[in-house]
Amino acid sequence: MRFSYYARLTPAQQRVYRKSDERTQIGLPRAPELHPLVRELQAALESEERAATQRATERLIAGLTGALRIPRVRVEVLAARPHRGWGELHGLYTAEPGRPAKIQLWMRTAKQRRVVAFRTYLRTLLHEVGHHVDYTYLGLPDSYHTEGFYRRESSLFYQLVPDARSAGAPNASADVPHASPLDGAGALVRRPASEPPLSRPEMLERLERTPVALATLLRGRSSDRLSRRAAPDSWSATEVVCHLRDAEETVMVRLRTLLDMDEPPILDVGPADRWAAERQYARQHAGEAWNAFSRRRDETLEVLRALSSAQWQRAGMAPRRTRVTIEDFTRVMLRHDDNHLQQIRRALDGPP
Repeated sequence: MRFSYYARLTPAQQRVYRKSDERTQIGLPRAPELHPLVRELQAALESEERAATQRATERLIAGLTGALRIPRVRVEVLAARPHRGWGELHGLYTAEPGRPAKIQLWMRTAKQRRVVAFRTYLRTLLHEVGHHVDYTYLGLPDSYHTEGFYRRESSLFYQLVPDARSAGAPNASADVPHASPLDGAGALVRRPASEPPLSRPEMLERLERTPVALATLLRGRSSDRLSRRAAPDSWSATEVVCHLRDAEETVMVRLRTLLDMDEPPILDVGPADRWAAERQYARQHAGEAWNAFSRRRDETLEVLRALSSAQWQRAGMAPRRTRVTIEDFTRVMLRHDDNHLQQIRRALDGPP
């Protein structure tokens, strides 16, 4: 899938984009040798000591660049993230002529100044290392956020944290519900026969990518552009982000209900349009909504990663007596994400 900004690139830039998109994996030689450095980084971050986190981050990035035999990179770990118009800045990669490349990472959130979750920090680290890999390992003249880029980032992550893939075995069910988490899971449709089922680890990986994909769409857009509707009866990008934030809150409530009760009813929480009007989505800030959505998605993933195989099959009853398992509901979330990311692309690609 090519992101919407591809159409605005020059032909030369599009060739670089396509080349980036083709490469989806980066193999790490002797990856297990880096696992102690990952554990060291986690302990340092959880200690909330910046100096310790700086040292551990330097060692892990040096291990990565050494394993790939690419030039080393300077590392700077800073305290609270700076706040930008579209949201918080997590990391930054810069390469100046005649100087080693530099990666800056922020270990605390901008407003509440909390230490970020370890996997979020590690993902940010690998994201910035990914830009360095594009230039020095793949030899690309520019580093674009492509689907291939995010897949390469994920391939590095799962080599460093292999237990993240242990969420369960593939599921071959052909019947997958497709509905918004806000509609009571009542509008269920079948997955197209041509669409292969995803394994649980693949589902979790895609759910984890959504906040990053969303940030890519929002980055660099003015508040006016984000708040503009492509048509009177459609949502603006800001309104869609607010919807995703509130939907994620509902997801957590339903997961807890399915885990705590035996086949409870999955109740309708009301039309999304009503929520948009009552909560005044159009007057809210897209960056703040993204921050809240990202935090809630991390919480959702934490719950899903901890599920046993039996818990994945915990179920509730949707309207019309449709039985919906947690695994089914997770597939609903994926389609919900994809639908609304596409909706944001349409909103931003509409009339200026």
